Amino acid sequence: MAPTDADAILAIINYYITYSTSYFSETLLDKSSILHLFNEQSVLPRYVALNGGEVVGFGYAYTFRPESTFSRTVKLSYWLKENYTRKGIGSKLYNMLETELRVLKISSILVNISSENTASLNFHRTMGYKECGNFGKIGYKNDRYFDLIWLQKFLH
Repeated sequence: MAPTDADAILAIINYYITYSTSYFSETLLDKSSILHLFNEQSVLPRYVALNGGEVVGFGYAYTFRPESTFSRTVKLSYWLKENYTRKGIGSKLYNMLETELRVLKISSILVNISSENTASLNFHRTMGYKECGNFGKIGYKNDRYFDLIWLQKFLH
């Protein structure tokens, strides 16, 4: 993941902001809102998925909490361009991220997903994630409530 990928990453995020409850913001993002992805000094993995040189997805791990007691737990975020789901790209991206996280001795990965995003929930369950929390009707977007579902995967 590099600063040159920023426009493509923004296009992917802003698509989901506009058309779904999958990305929680209601306001379109601009480059300044994702600069931390490129400027933050971190050993945690960050990747883009390419198809013929075009960015069709991205994924990254980030700190769950700042306290050292949580240093072996990360949150993971990944997004694919709308026409590139169900093609094996997400699985490859996740496998790369998880391989690197194992090397870094990360033991637990957390993700949080809108209850309306059944494709992502099913994908994560297929990848070995188990539900560990459900906040009922905690989000409100597009004139409706949705749950925030947390899933977890243990690497070690």
